[in-house]
Amino acid sequence: MTREELLNRVKTEVPETSGVYIMKDAADEVIYVGKAKVLRRRMKSYFDVSEKTSKTYALVSNIDHFEYIITNSELDAFSLECNLIKKHKPKYNILLKDDKSFPYIKIDMKEKYPRIQIVRRPKNEPNTLLFGPYVTGMRVSELVTLIKSAYPIRWCNTNFAGKPLYSRPCVHGEIGNCLAPCISEANEEKYKEMLRSVIEFLNGKTGDIRKQLKKKMDAYSSELKFEEALKIRNMLQTVENIDKEIITNLTSESNIDIFAIEEQDETFNINVMMIRAGKNVGQVNHPIFDACNEKNELLLQFISNYYSMGSMLPKEIVVRDFSEEQREILQAYLLGNFSRVVKIVVPKIGIKVEFLDNCSKNAKDYLEHSKERIEKKYKMTTEALENLKKLLGLKRLKRIEGYDISNISGQFSVASMVVFEDGEPAYKEYRKFKIKTVEGPNDVASLKEVLNRRLTDFVQQKENFSKRPDLILIDGGFGQLHSAFSVVQEMGLDIAMISLAERNEEICLTNSSKPIILKKSDYTLRLLQRVRDESHRFAITFHRNLRGKSLKSSLSEIEGLGEKKVSALIKHFRSVEAISKASKKDLMNAEGIGEGLAEIIFNHFHKDIVK
Repeated sequence: MTREELLNRVKTEVPETSGVYIMKDAADEVIYVGKAKVLRRRMKSYFDVSEKTSKTYALVSNIDHFEYIITNSELDAFSLECNLIKKHKPKYNILLKDDKSFPYIKIDMKEKYPRIQIVRRPKNEPNTLLFGPYVTGMRVSELVTLIKSAYPIRWCNTNFAGKPLYSRPCVHGEIGNCLAPCISEANEEKYKEMLRSVIEFLNGKTGDIRKQLKKKMDAYSSELKFEEALKIRNMLQTVENIDKEIITNLTSESNIDIFAIEEQDETFNINVMMIRAGKNVGQVNHPIFDACNEKNELLLQFISNYYSMGSMLPKEIVVRDFSEEQREILQAYLLGNFSRVVKIVVPKIGIKVEFLDNCSKNAKDYLEHSKERIEKKYKMTTEALENLKKLLGLKRLKRIEGYDISNISGQFSVASMVVFEDGEPAYKEYRKFKIKTVEGPNDVASLKEVLNRRLTDFVQQKENFSKRPDLILIDGGFGQLHSAFSVVQEMGLDIAMISLAERNEEICLTNSSKPIILKKSDYTLRLLQRVRDESHRFAITFHRNLRGKSLKSSLSEIEGLGEKKVSALIKHFRSVEAISKASKKDLMNAEGIGEGLAEIIFNHFHKDIVK
């Protein structure tokens, strides 16, 4: 439809009520989802003749038709918009990549003797305490080491529910690193008291942990264990550094996220400052490409996406210039989706305005100093994908699947399937295959088997394989390509396939006998190389892991060989065959293998000779 036809349809069909609109291109792909308090007025703004940004113009020029859904309120429209964006991942909406997973410290209070655990992307669970995220500064592993040095918290993952006590503790219990609740229930109250001190420390109160570490340092010094005493002294210095991070104007209960959005040359950047237990734990930038909306609407959409991706909700969110309506929508959305009341603050004076100013400053600075990096990323992803789409004459190109085979002389033959969406790896979509029907080193037959299995599962809409690839990329020349493409043809599917011949990096097509040769610096070629190299890496990693497990399984049958010694043998000799041919003296060169064990291993592989 032309712009005039689209505008006329908006004027005559779209009602003046709240709802969601869905813009689609000629291939019926969803390219933008938006919400509006008044649908007709909002949608008319896309097709009028007023001046637009280049990205809004690009969106409008790609709109072929649209749909809309009427809602009872703007809040309902916002919730529906968020769900549709997650489902369709439209090109011109904010698509927050799931690649920033910061560590948290988790204490599950449902456990009889709660542990200190490091987790990523934690869930909001009842009776569970979460501290973090730990973004900058001290590593979270160092923080856990600090806690365990001061308090004898248990190290094990023992489930105490309904289990009898042990007769003796583990090594940590024996040397005093653990209170050893596994051997005496008398320690339960003492453990709870100690845990309260740990929680106070994680909430910013450092007095007790200083006292415990000082006591331990003095004990080491009196025993002339100066190296251990020095380690504790360094930990005390770390506690000093933690205290320096405390923002004096805030209480230790202050858990706040501050959001600021800035724009330069039609590229937006959102800076997020995280304050936990009254301390600034870090700031993270999120550059945004291709987004088409007003700043505050972009930020509103971003925040909903941000917490849906696994970031933990704070007690308070600080933003600039949100209307009362936007604040109410965001608060209601967070309550409805996460069952948490979060205060949305738009400050006018005070330290929170200073926080916003700092976030804005960092967002602008990132855009100014990362311009080349941002442009390069855009060229490597969005622009490269668009150019590849035109080069191959495809109507739609969002999902690329790359395949590779890995084996050694046909043994442990496996295949990988990697997925790139919007020009970037979609790690959750990766899949691994064990070759089932092909014997020997036949990569072509193995690839046909894997494609047949994957596409059959797609046709049958099986879980984990229900998404349709827009393009399949394999490694090799025309021979490998046509053999693999025969699977697609036999199944009657309309899926494009190309191959990349590694020798000259030629792009081979199914409908031409002449390859496409691009410059080595071309970002379109680089995108294909990234897919090809990633599928190769993923296949080799799977092959090595499978082979390693098989080697360990065969060696673990030997009496006296534990997991560490098996790993040492594999690391030294690389294969069971090499181990079987090694002399006793050679076996002793592997770490941890003494004369007695070397003789047992040697005899295992030379039973007939020994007899």
